[in-house]
This record gives sequence, structure tokens and C-alpha cells, in this order.
Amino acid sequence: MRATFAGYLPFLAAALAVPAAAQAASPTCDGESSMAPQPGITVVRSGSGHSATLTRTDEDGAIHLEQHGRDHAALAVQSGDGSKLVIEQSGASAQAQVTQGGACNATELAQSGENNRAVVSQSGSGNRVVVRQGPSKE
Repeated sequence: MRATFAGYLPFLAAALAVPAAAQAASPTCDGESSMAPQPGITVVRSGSGHSATLTRTDEDGAIHLEQHGRDHAALAVQSGDGSKLVIEQSGASAQAQVTQGGACNATELAQSGENNRAVVSQSGSGNRVVVRQGPSKE
């Protein structure tokens, strides 16, 4: 019995090493934490007529939404590991739709001016998107 088990030892050791090797090969996504430092959902608004639907299934994920001006709409759906999301809308009548899935995704979206539209879809790992539309905030 001992001789039979010894024959499986190299196979067992190799099988146990596979998850560790796969984990070491995954992206680390350093520096993403500066986008949205706290897990959870934060909404900051001023003005009128804004709407938002925010869905977060990853307890470590963070969604930060700011809407200033009038009549902005935002849809954010977030799942996966380490996802972070920031949407800032100012001016009038901007629409944003952001969907994230997978590991280490990050989105930063800023819309200023009038009637801007943006759709961002991230799936997989190690993604980062930055979208800015309209006149500068400066």
C-alpha cells in the first residue's frame, strides 16, 4: 500500500502546485486603490433631476458616484475581485453605463458639459479605463 501511494506523490505535489502557480501569474494591479479607497457605495449629488442604478456584488469593490448640475443618469454594475469604479458627471444631461466583471478592473469616468454619453464594459483581469468628455474642470 505504501509503495502504491508513493507512486502518486509526484502527481499529487504537481496538482497542489498548480493553484499557487496560477495565482502567482495573475496581475497584481498595484496602485488601483487610490481611485476609490473604501469598499462600498458613495453618492454625492447637487442640482436636480439625477438618476442612478448602482449594483455591487463584490464586497471588496467600491463605487463612487458624483452628479452635479441637472438631469444626469448613471448605471453601474460591478462584480469580481478588486474592481473599483468612479463616475463624475457635471453640467447637464450626461449618461454613463459601466459594467465590470473579473479581477483588478478599474474605471474612472468624468463627463462635463452637456449631452455626453459613455458606455464602458470591462471583463477579465488587469483592465483599466479612463474616459473624460467635455470641457476641462480646471
